[in-house]
Amino acid sequence: MMPTEIHIPLLIFLIMILWGLSLLGTVYYFHRVIQRERKLKEGMGHLLTFTDLCTFVFDMRKDTMRLSAACAKLLGLPELIDNFTEACHEESGQKTSYQTLLEAMTPEADQQRMQLTQPNGASGTYRVTNRIYYTKNEEIDYIIGILTDVTQEARREEHLALHAQIDGLTHVYNSGTVRRLLSDSMSDFNEYDLGAFLILDIDNFKKFNDLYGHQTGDQVLRIVARVLKESLRVNDVIGRLGGDEFCAYLPGLSSIGFLNGLCARLNSGVTVAAASNGIEAPVTISIGATMLHTFDDFLTAYDRADQALYEAKENGRNCYVAKEAPSPEGTSKEKNADKD
Repeated sequence: MMPTEIHIPLLIFLIMILWGLSLLGTVYYFHRVIQRERKLKEGMGHLLTFTDLCTFVFDMRKDTMRLSAACAKLLGLPELIDNFTEACHEESGQKTSYQTLLEAMTPEADQQRMQLTQPNGASGTYRVTNRIYYTKNEEIDYIIGILTDVTQEARREEHLALHAQIDGLTHVYNSGTVRRLLSDSMSDFNEYDLGAFLILDIDNFKKFNDLYGHQTGDQVLRIVARVLKESLRVNDVIGRLGGDEFCAYLPGLSSIGFLNGLCARLNSGVTVAAASNGIEAPVTISIGATMLHTFDDFLTAYDRADQALYEAKENGRNCYVAKEAPSPEGTSKEKNADKD
């Protein structure tokens, strides 16, 4: 048999042809990929012109922002923004809108809510939903986002949250809420916002309820709550602790003389208001009040006010007892005595 001859030049030629075909195939593949991505981006850009949704598409590599007509109108921006990141830092009347859009693209904003103010001054709550697409090198390629108007939903949630905190009959804070608010407020007292705390209840309310009925009793409770709201300041905290017992925290009140005058006005105010609203029997209240100190918390304030209320009851009702805050030294001695 004749030995097989190896034509080396021919073999090299074939290898080069195969390598060239492989290179052409690779180039063609990546060309198709790039073309497909470009068409996808162009398609997303064109899609913005056909939707009523408030959407945006940001091309990170080109630094180009495209907005749907609804989104452009909401933010008061053009539908196409070139050099977007530069525009965000320019001093202009539209700077706020640019910054808002920039915030909406952050990963932390995904499925979060934002408060937006439109160019016409109307404000609303919008839910941000975005998706970030990355390159093969794990760099941001482009971002698609949707802003959904959830203003009515947010208002309903606020309404429900508020009703969960408010006593349905008297429309002041319910017991759980007022205790939490006062505990939080009194946890970091300073000498400027100490104020006063008071507890009041309606004299002989059970007998009153039994004689005149629960509807009249409910009316009396509403009258007391209204007198409290009309007599106290906007930032004072008013709550119904339960039954016919109410409380109030008056931050920044520094004078026991003023506290005495306020309690006297509440005593007379409830009686006058009840009579003017057609309540046949006289309605009176008893009040226990105390000034506060930096060492106070809700429990110590409540205990002193409750003791003052007991003294007012012992004094014949339809009156008040207001106490100065005890000195820190006295309180420390009492605590040490309790421990012993």
